[in-house]
Amino acid sequence: MARILLLGSTGFFGRGVAHKLIDGGHQLRVLVRDPMKAAAFKIRGAQVVVGDALNPAAVTQAAQGVDHIISLVAVRRNRPQSYLAVNVDGPRILGQAAKAAGVKSVVLISAIGARPDPHFKYFTSRWMGEQELAKSGVAGTILRFSFVLAEDGGMLDDFERAIVGPFAVIPGTGLAQMQPILREDAARCVIETIDKPELLGKIVELGGPEVVTYEAIFDWFLQARGIKKRKLKLPAALLVPVATVMETLMVKPPITPDEVNMIQLPNVAEGIDSVSARFGWRPTAPSSWATSHWQKAPAHK
Repeated sequence: MARILLLGSTGFFGRGVAHKLIDGGHQLRVLVRDPMKAAAFKIRGAQVVVGDALNPAAVTQAAQGVDHIISLVAVRRNRPQSYLAVNVDGPRILGQAAKAAGVKSVVLISAIGARPDPHFKYFTSRWMGEQELAKSGVAGTILRFSFVLAEDGGMLDDFERAIVGPFAVIPGTGLAQMQPILREDAARCVIETIDKPELLGKIVELGGPEVVTYEAIFDWFLQARGIKKRKLKLPAALLVPVATVMETLMVKPPITPDEVNMIQLPNVAEGIDSVSARFGWRPTAPSSWATSHWQKAPAHK
């Protein structure tokens, strides 16, 4: 089993990767700012190192003696931490630390849609981060995922915020195609990448076994929660100015202009069989999973 340093272990996706690494018998080390958030990993035998994944010295020190580094460190919004500091500088720091520590390989988690485009700040920042990692010269694989779904967090939070009064609000047409993948399956892809040297130096796009619209995924949520509200589609051209004002005035706005624009784009992998082609197994269909797993948990009394 490998010795692995995981960055971003306490985030939405990172939690799934951390537990799956431990399940697989790997020697896991996590670098976290708040050790309390990593208590569940420590109980299961992981080594918890306190430090910031954006601090070069901390990452370099944490990388000593490990075989591989996996990084899920990223932000989807430009504050309180900026795209530049996290999505761009983070991979540069990772690459330099990995090179200095002599690790065998790095796996960087990115996003489908990453590209240089001034209309999409988040996607541009992810592309820039990929370039920074490549420039470091470390052996690495970049995994770009479509939307990752789980019982909590991620897209589910977006849907919960979209229930406004008597309406279920959809930003734009809701017709953009997506290829969602379950967190459990996405985490498995991340871990299996470590043992695939043929993927070094490559950018791999991954998604689930279904291509569906944003509205269809939202419908899974409404059905699971038994929500019967009228769907209200707000044109992107109308919503962007509103989102701009909210982003200016609110610390945590329900949606940002960049998010409105991104949700209008198709978000699909290089093929419907992207996972099976690369890893030899078929991921779970989210459509059959969401109805039961997105039911709201009963309140504790």
